[in-house]
Amino acid sequence: MSARKVGARKVGAARKRAVTSPATLALRPKRIRPALLAWYRAQRRDLPWRRTRDPYAIWVSEIMLQQTRVETVIPFYERFLDKFPTVDALASADEDDVLAAWSGLGYYRRARGLHAAASIVAREHSGTFPDHPTELRALPGIGEYTAAAIASIAFGREAAAVDGNVVRVLARIHGLRGTRDSARLKSDVTRLAHALARGPAPGDWTQALMELGAMVCTPRAPDCARCPLTARCGAHADGQAERYPAPKTKKTVPSVEQITVLLERDGKWVLVRREPTGLWGGLWEPPTGTRARGESIEEAALRVARDCTGLELDELAPLPAFEHVLTHRRMQFQPFRARARGRLRTRAGRGYDAARWLAGDDALGMGVSAWTARLLRSL
Repeated sequence: MSARKVGARKVGAARKRAVTSPATLALRPKRIRPALLAWYRAQRRDLPWRRTRDPYAIWVSEIMLQQTRVETVIPFYERFLDKFPTVDALASADEDDVLAAWSGLGYYRRARGLHAAASIVAREHSGTFPDHPTELRALPGIGEYTAAAIASIAFGREAAAVDGNVVRVLARIHGLRGTRDSARLKSDVTRLAHALARGPAPGDWTQALMELGAMVCTPRAPDCARCPLTARCGAHADGQAERYPAPKTKKTVPSVEQITVLLERDGKWVLVRREPTGLWGGLWEPPTGTRARGESIEEAALRVARDCTGLELDELAPLPAFEHVLTHRRMQFQPFRARARGRLRTRAGRGYDAARWLAGDDALGMGVSAWTARLLRSL
């Protein structure tokens, strides 16, 4: 065997030992924590929720940031706190007002969870947020990660907040292999995260991990040159940081056809409110449904509108179709426009619990989904 091949094997073996050695993993928390905290304090972004220790404001930010980009959240966060500045204000608000303030942010179950949790905090905790992760997890919409984030950032508790970013960062630093959705990887990372959470400034530590994952240790093309932990990173030593963790198996996203009908009379539109549970629960939209077997699309539009509102339709006309993509499905909307006559009413069992005639601006001021706002604005 050539000297070059022998040397390459030795380097590869050394890298493998650096990635997997238990002794190396045991020493890393002491080395990692000070370096990352120093980097965070020097480089952190100035975000509005980082200027407060108010657990209510931090809770709102954490819920809004779930599956939503920071730059999208900031204006919603500021408007939401202007409208509902305290947990008591949110608890006493009407759910329609809460959903209207959330309108456009998506994943509306988060808003309903906020409202329900605020009511519990106001009623059962006299408006004072619990400070322990176990008590926080008992509130609607607060899972293990969010409870740990609130407890550490707002109350200084040594709680390990583990989300997808943290899994990626710690898997790379410690050279842990596995797919992103691997239960074993999540377990290993959680164990390491709990060890790292112990120490001074727990809130800064939680946010430092988040910041590193968001700004430097990104899923693709991580900026290892800017990372304060490059010299201690197992994935970087292995020369293939992007492969840690491995991508999860892609699932086929189903396509779902929806028929929606804009009913018009005297310059107003009919909006109906979905029942509280399920996709877009509690939001307002035009009467919407699916096509039954054997129906033409026009027949389906007439049936959906009549079933949802009790109105009769004239001059039914198609509008341009459009697609609305969710994480778990692709919604294919075929909208129609029609003039309506008769008395507006909702019918039990049709998926809606209220109906109103609304002018265009008033309709957009309700709690509506992004696809509904898009359709109304197109008119």
